[in-house]
Amino acid sequence: MPVSPRFGTAVERDMLKLLFGLFKGTATAMFSRPRTPGELMSAVRLALMGVGWVSSVPDEEDPRLLVVLDGVDRAADGWPDPQSAFLSEPGEGARIVVSVDAEAHPPGGALWRDRLAWAAEEMAVISCPACGPSPDEAAGARRALGALGEEGPLAARVFDALAAVLAPVSREDLLRAVGVDTTEIDALERAPEAARGLVVKDEEGAYRFLDDAARECWAAPDRVAAIEDGIVARGLTALRASTAASEPHVAWSPYLVEYLGAHMARRAAGVTELMELVSPAWLAIWMNRPGSLVGFLTDALRARRAATNALLMACRSGSESDAGAVADRAARLRELVWCALVEGALCAKEGSREEARDPAEPYTDPAVDLTRPTGAARARAEALVTLASVLTGSEQQLVQRWAADACAGLGEIVPRPIPHVAIHSSAADPERTRQIRAGAKHEEVDGYLARDLVIRPTDISPEEAWSLAESREGESRMVAFAGILPDLPEEMREKAVREVMAAYRAHGDRMALRILAACAPWMALADAATVLCDELGNDWTGEYPEMLVGFGGLTELSPLLRRLGGTAALVGAARAIADVGRWLP
Repeated sequence: MPVSPRFGTAVERDMLKLLFGLFKGTATAMFSRPRTPGELMSAVRLALMGVGWVSSVPDEEDPRLLVVLDGVDRAADGWPDPQSAFLSEPGEGARIVVSVDAEAHPPGGALWRDRLAWAAEEMAVISCPACGPSPDEAAGARRALGALGEEGPLAARVFDALAAVLAPVSREDLLRAVGVDTTEIDALERAPEAARGLVVKDEEGAYRFLDDAARECWAAPDRVAAIEDGIVARGLTALRASTAASEPHVAWSPYLVEYLGAHMARRAAGVTELMELVSPAWLAIWMNRPGSLVGFLTDALRARRAATNALLMACRSGSESDAGAVADRAARLRELVWCALVEGALCAKEGSREEARDPAEPYTDPAVDLTRPTGAARARAEALVTLASVLTGSEQQLVQRWAADACAGLGEIVPRPIPHVAIHSSAADPERTRQIRAGAKHEEVDGYLARDLVIRPTDISPEEAWSLAESREGESRMVAFAGILPDLPEEMREKAVREVMAAYRAHGDRMALRILAACAPWMALADAATVLCDELGNDWTGEYPEMLVGFGGLTELSPLLRRLGGTAALVGAARAIADVGRWLP
């Protein structure tokens, strides 16, 4: 697997699609047609865990597989990311080799070990001679261009452009996306061989450097940054024009559609700018390209990652109660919810999970029918009714209007229960108390844990309840600590929340997530944000309606939203549900 702009494999999406395609479909039966970067990663991870399924294995009785990522330091848009590791759990018969330029990185491989999420004891570092960059060739090319007089700087401009792009690029894309003009390309074509030889044009007419060494020697960081900034500005200007126009389907440069998001990520674009790539206008533009679903959802993932990072940073550095800080967190939460819902809705419209399919068929890009219903109308209405039920005043009235629109024609819709800690009629049941003191697990005691209610033990003192909680494990430990949170002093409350968090990480399941959500009012902001970002739209929610009202759905996670962004976060989530529902019904 060569990682290089000259092969078009430096961007995470391109790399994942090619790497997935190297495996037989039977290796990835769960994802015969991956629709998102996350599904592509999961497919590759599953295939590596089951090495015996790979088509290149010569001996099915004793399978072996060698995977080489050559030049992973040339990855262009932030991968590999330790939060999304997909090469960290290979099967016993698999070996993975990653090559990087030793001179450009710290010795010992620690940087790449961390980014790949590898354990130090499971990897070895091998130093070997390599064909490094050839500064003499680049210097010779510069001298040859310098001897051309006025045409030299014109041709050099094309070299700079090719050092900045993330894949081979056509003449038309150089003109429309990168900002090169015809006189500069013509100057390149007339350049002497000493310079012209560093650039090749493939059979499809796309330009690229002859090799990565030449590209690296030519690239000047300031010029590359300036060209990438120009690409981003050009793309956003065109996108905003398309958004404002009644007919947004103008002819777009293929390169600009495919790589605008990657260039924005490389130039550390802000969350607001990246959210423009999770819009109806940008989806309409992508729909005219092959691989539109994976491409658009990759851009949505970039926006979600940026919003996640901004939220986590705000939680670590901002004030809990300052109005401006709360509003900022609420805005980031709305962006997170928007990205998750858009991905869920589009995957529902693609619908390949519901179709019978031969898992061994070759990989083809999934297509999405935007007219296909998501099947989430009732779940959307239930989510809005539920959020309206926990609001008051003008905020409640606003969400009720959205809920009324969503409920039209669906019959009676009632609110879903939201996880919380409270006193219950069974809280002082002597038999329940006797069983708890005798060592029974809380899930074995009738009435102690309802579907979305952790019951406060009013007949057991906080001190005794703490002692009993420490003797429990797993979900029972979570329930025990969660139930006494309201009655603990502040210093003990923080420790109790940490106990609940630790038990969840060790034994987390769907019910455990509900218990954790019930603890939201007492969680640290950073912990609440981490749980929400990790769980929203993950594997708990296999279908789009569940993302709204099912296990790990928005209604169940709403206590975390309120903890982080107050009622404004609940209104923002409701607005996202309503708006995405109108856009992608």
